[in-house]
Amino acid sequence: MPKIEFPANLRELAKEVMAQTRGNYEQIETAVNEMMSVLMSTQSTAAKSIVNYRAWLMKVAHGNVIAAFDFAQNLATAKSVPDVIEYSRAHARVQFDALAAQTKELTELAHNVATEMAEPINTSIASAGENAA
Repeated sequence: MPKIEFPANLRELAKEVMAQTRGNYEQIETAVNEMMSVLMSTQSTAAKSIVNYRAWLMKVAHGNVIAAFDFAQNLATAKSVPDVIEYSRAHARVQFDALAAQTKELTELAHNVATEMAEPINTSIASAGENAA
C-alpha cells in the first residue's frame, strides 16, 4: 500500500485549526463553568428566599389567627348592637393597618430577593465585560 503524505502547509493548517479549536473549547468551558456558578448561586439565594417567605407567611397567618380570636372574644362580650358595630369597626381598622404593614413587608422582601438574585448575575456580566476588554 503506498504511503500518502500530506503537504507541509496542510499539516500546519491542521495544527493551527486544532490549536484554535482547543482555545475556543477552553473559552467555552470557562464560560459554562462561570454560568453554572452563577446559576448555583442564584438557586441558593432563591432557596433561602423561599424559606424566608414561608417563615413570613407563618408569622402573618399566626397574627391573623390571633386577631380573629381576639375579635371573636370581643364579640362574645358585646352587650348591644352598637358594641358589635364598634368591635367590628375596630377590628376592621386593625386588620386594614395590618394588611398595609404586611404589604410593605412583602414588598421589601421581594425587593431584597430580587436584589440578592441579581447580584451574582451582575457580577458575572461585569466580569465578562472585563475579560472581553
